[in-house]
Amino acid sequence: MSNVTLIVFFLFVAFWVYSIISVYKGRFKEEKQKAFWLIGVVFVPPLAIFFFFMKKNLLLK
Repeated sequence: MSNVTLIVFFLFVAFWVYSIISVYKGRFKEEKQKAFWLIGVVFVPPLAIFFFFMKKNLLLK
């Protein structure tokens, strides 16, 4: 892996962790809203990366 790739990866992880903490500490009208956002922030980025690699592999075949 190149240095640029590692820097981008660590920036992504840092922003991801910041987003999770921000949602956790944020004020919402209902707890259901906080749970919805936490689920979204935690699960959507890995699913997007997984989809990207699956799509890439499908296009190469």
